[in-house]
Amino acid sequence: LDVKNTFLYSDLDETIYMQQPQGFEQHEECGKVCKLKKAIYGIKQSPRAWFHKSSEVVSECGFARSPLDHSSFTKKTSQGIIVLVVYVDDIILTGDSDQEISDTKLFFQKHFVTKDLGLLRYFLRIK
Repeated sequence: LDVKNTFLYSDLDETIYMQQPQGFEQHEECGKVCKLKKAIYGIKQSPRAWFHKSSEVVSECGFARSPLDHSSFTKKTSQGIIVLVVYVDDIILTGDSDQEISDTKLFFQKHFVTKDLGLLRYFLRIK
């Protein structure tokens, strides 16, 4: 799965102000700043905020984090085991049950706009 606009789903843990975007600033509001409510691309806090948001949703879906790799999760069901790996905006799913994998994809689609990239052929440029 590919999560669209990844960082924009994440809340910020700290107060951050920024200059108003070019073209947005009104003449009478010259010099005013914006307070960010969500993480955006280009700030150093965004990857960490996304990590917390994605981990929260993965846990809500019933997955347990691996103690060895904080981006890997497993879920044991009556139908077998599902393994989930989050790498920035990509989510890799594999497991014993096609139905459980489909249900997990639907769960993520309720929280994020995603694109199903189909069967995994490459990961980190490895075939």
